[in-house]
Amino acid sequence: MTDGKSEELRRLEFNLEPNEASGLLSIENEELLGSHGWDFGFWAVLDEGRIEDCVAAIGHLHDSEIDEGWEIDRFHAEPVGDDGKTEDAESITRHDGMVYAFGSHFGSKDGPLQPKRGFVARFREAEVRHAFEDPAVEMDISRRSFALHRLINDALNSDGPPLMPLGERSHEAFVDQTIERGEEKDKKWKGLVHEDDYPLNIEGAAFRADGTLLLGLRFPVSADGYPLLVELGGIERLFETDEQLPEVLGFRVIDAVGKKGSVAGVRDLAITGGPDDEELHIVTGNIDSRDNGSVLLQDYPGGRDTFATHFLCKLPSGEHSGPLEASLVREFPDLPRVEGIAITGNDRFFYVTDEDEGVYLRLTRLLGP
Repeated sequence: MTDGKSEELRRLEFNLEPNEASGLLSIENEELLGSHGWDFGFWAVLDEGRIEDCVAAIGHLHDSEIDEGWEIDRFHAEPVGDDGKTEDAESITRHDGMVYAFGSHFGSKDGPLQPKRGFVARFREAEVRHAFEDPAVEMDISRRSFALHRLINDALNSDGPPLMPLGERSHEAFVDQTIERGEEKDKKWKGLVHEDDYPLNIEGAAFRADGTLLLGLRFPVSADGYPLLVELGGIERLFETDEQLPEVLGFRVIDAVGKKGSVAGVRDLAITGGPDDEELHIVTGNIDSRDNGSVLLQDYPGGRDTFATHFLCKLPSGEHSGPLEASLVREFPDLPRVEGIAITGNDRFFYVTDEDEGVYLRLTRLLGP
């Protein structure tokens, strides 16, 4: 493995409004790549705006040097399903030909939780003939207000690992304010947020070989300040009409806290390998942006300056719960906003970072044993 420092990282700069890049996923549709003249490419989600307008396609032209030949533009989809407003896409992944995008299910820096961020969307990658057509594909959107919030909180209360207690400021901002808003405005979702709930901030997603889904939480964290994963079965039920919900299969606590902090949350996930040799690549870092007056950082100062760090874990076959040990792959001491990770077929890692002046891709090559 790498020592976290020895490889050079190239920075590739892209200009795309809004410049709030989040999750990253390799494109696997060979016909789509060929129609653009790309040898590889990525889907990236942007967190400012409706999800049907906030997927970007990033492609690299055949026979170009790695520092050249890049194309990027916004992907426009025709929304079907729930027609409510969506915002704050934070993760993107794929299963069985379907590309899934997840909202954060969180709120603004000082609350309350916002239903428009609690969405799941998907589109079939093979149906995208040209990424920049308008519309390029239909996108099915599920926005069942607080459905995953309630499901995961109930599972945490019954079978979850010990968590770091919710701070007073955070409880008032994300729990009390949300409950009050639901009651005062007589929202359809009132009663779905409880006094003993934790606010959830979903920042990473990756499907396992058996079709179960890992969701990486930026918050909450374990009692020791470690990042937390939730494993779900049946995420596709959110798009069906019978109102069934997915099933929480278990929780993972990962020993993956970078330097300069005692608390870390998930920033993104990627999984490689088959059923018997799955490896989880996880980027962890601070639990909230440190330049925006976050109430989380007031309650948990140990999660303010934690290095963004890429770790590697082995995923035991057939297991859905328990602790995971992590080994260091790479540190990002000067890049607090590493928002996404993707792996191309030639074993290159690409990272997307959200920086003030644009969307950046940073790449490195995996060094194996």
